[in-house]
Amino acid sequence: MFPKSYNSWQFGGARPALPAIQALYLHSVRSRTVCVEVAAHAAYVASEPSISNRFGGITMTKKDKQQDAIELLTSQHDEVKALFKQFDELGERATTSKKKLADEICEQLIMHTQIEEEIFYPALRSVSKEMEDMLDEAVVEHASAKDLISQIQEMEPGDDLYDAKVTVLGEYIEHHVDEEEEEMFPKVRKLKLDLDALGAEMAARRDELLATA
Repeated sequence: MFPKSYNSWQFGGARPALPAIQALYLHSVRSRTVCVEVAAHAAYVASEPSISNRFGGITMTKKDKQQDAIELLTSQHDEVKALFKQFDELGERATTSKKKLADEICEQLIMHTQIEEEIFYPALRSVSKEMEDMLDEAVVEHASAKDLISQIQEMEPGDDLYDAKVTVLGEYIEHHVDEEEEEMFPKVRKLKLDLDALGAEMAARRDELLATA
């Protein structure tokens, strides 16, 4: 029902026609609805991570703790695993979304392997001879992944073996991540390394690479 005030007009002059009253009432309801929707959208946008927050690129406030090297790499592992999961859930016709996700996966993996090979692995080699074999294996695994990444970047969804290559890349990365997190990282925690300083150096390099990607 319309509000009582619309049915009992108190002002002088001719009583407005019913259609005019209905239009006024509906306009009021719609205005309130739009305001609610705008507020909800603003809240959603505010909750979305910015580009700088992607793939371990957390924007820290003064009260937040900077990620150390292992925390940064682990957060990147989690991010890329989530991207692979999103890719797997796409249908055959979602070619645009597949291309976008595959390109992002490749870009982030290139950045990730680069900061490991430029900064993280050399730091480990400098303090531990016992980890040489493990690090050599990690570099070889990176090379295999990079070769597959290069192939995927030159392809388009719908090409023969496109989906299969992204899937196999995901399996490579899953195996590599498991070895790092279950075998390498626990050993690194025991080394005489300033992981906070190393994490800061890696984060700075990450930002440089993403800015030029």
